[in-house]
Amino acid sequence: MAISPEASIVITGASQGIGRSIAVILAELLPNPLILIARSADGLAETKKECKLLSSKRIDAFTCDLSNADEVNKLLQKADFDNVAVLVNNAGYFLQKSVLECESEDYSSQFEANTLTAVHITNGLLQRLNNQPEARAVFICSVTAQKGQARCGAYSASKAALNGYIQSLREALLDTKTAVTSIILGQTFSTSWDGSGIDPNRLADPEDVGRVIAGLCGLSSRTCVEEVVIRPQQGDL
Repeated sequence: MAISPEASIVITGASQGIGRSIAVILAELLPNPLILIARSADGLAETKKECKLLSSKRIDAFTCDLSNADEVNKLLQKADFDNVAVLVNNAGYFLQKSVLECESEDYSSQFEANTLTAVHITNGLLQRLNNQPEARAVFICSVTAQKGQARCGAYSASKAALNGYIQSLREALLDTKTAVTSIILGQTFSTSWDGSGIDPNRLADPEDVGRVIAGLCGLSSRTCVEEVVIRPQQGDL
């Protein structure tokens, strides 16, 4: 049994970059309605437009600061979220700043953007996911969660915290039909690389992240892919 084609898929951080790539690929490959969430209304509108070019299914877009628990709670009161079976937690951003230079506010902002965004919306949707005959909670994590990097201290710490939450959630949901998956990304092309001069072909393809998620949605409820690592074929730079 796979995810019901009538059930919705929520994608956070869908206004640009990897989140947009995920949304476009899922629009192309799956029959499910999509719910796109981000802070940028203009970016969401562009993502929705690209998705509609590939699919006639229902695609909704909502602006929300997912680091704000009150905003999340108000958003999830909408009927649009009553039939959610897949949650893709992608919201967040990368701060390239040495651990020796990071200040308290850097850690606060990174934890809010990369950890609490996922915690807030997952907690808010968990009961609805558990009510489905099969559900998936997918988290876009980072190789820095497994091995911290000096060049991005606050980011590494926030992703390590997210990874701890993911592992705890997986254990807590063993007796439910909600499978929890962490997608551990190495260097993957996104808007974070704008202006870097790096050849996008040297980095992992963000559309492949969407293809992996589409594959997860086709698995039976007997199976949980706990962790997937995606890196550039030639390794990280």
